[in-house]
Amino acid sequence: MGGMERPSGQTIASCTILITNANRFTSTIHDRMPVILDLESLGPWLTGKAGTELLKPAPEDTLRMWPVSKRVSKPGNTDDATLIEPVELQSPTREQQGNLLLH
Repeated sequence: MGGMERPSGQTIASCTILITNANRFTSTIHDRMPVILDLESLGPWLTGKAGTELLKPAPEDTLRMWPVSKRVSKPGNTDDATLIEPVELQSPTREQQGNLLLH
């Protein structure tokens, strides 16, 4: 991912995630995505020989997605490798469907 540094060159412990418009794949869940640099762009980005022209949506085949457990959203579940394992989506029960508002 792309990042930033302080103009003075001073080292600070921080993290920056640069975002751009979503590619078609990511746009199914959000209108933005992180900037993801390919290997050929890393050197020019880090040395300052390249700039904002690299801040574009990633190719469509860069990311993958699959359903995961709702446990992902619970605070404290930070060191559990099973959180990213695919889960099978369940169809809502009749009772759950009755609680949905249809537009």
